[in-house]
Amino acid sequence: MKRDVRITILKSEMDQKLAEQYAVSGFEACPFHKTGQVFVSDGEHKPEGLCEYAWKPIKEMVKMLSEGELLQPRGTWMVDDDKGVFSCVDGLRPVIMLIEAIHADEDE
Repeated sequence: MKRDVRITILKSEMDQKLAEQYAVSGFEACPFHKTGQVFVSDGEHKPEGLCEYAWKPIKEMVKMLSEGELLQPRGTWMVDDDKGVFSCVDGLRPVIMLIEAIHADEDE
């Protein structure tokens, strides 16, 4: 049974030192994602509003969780095996995300 997967934005960071060295003038933290935003994927499709650079590194793991698979061997990484913490691919202003399988008995 496929499950939906919740993607929660935990925080948006910016490396000021790297931004000063490599980014254009006026560069700021991610304009698309803010702490607390929540998106839901059916396990196959990118949720509307989620940046492509946030989706690319997590899409296979979202699919795994949707299909009931674990991201790592049980008890080796996260306290809850149905969750994972990842970041987008923007090295200057990474967005940190929690992905977690939504269980049928859970309220969204």
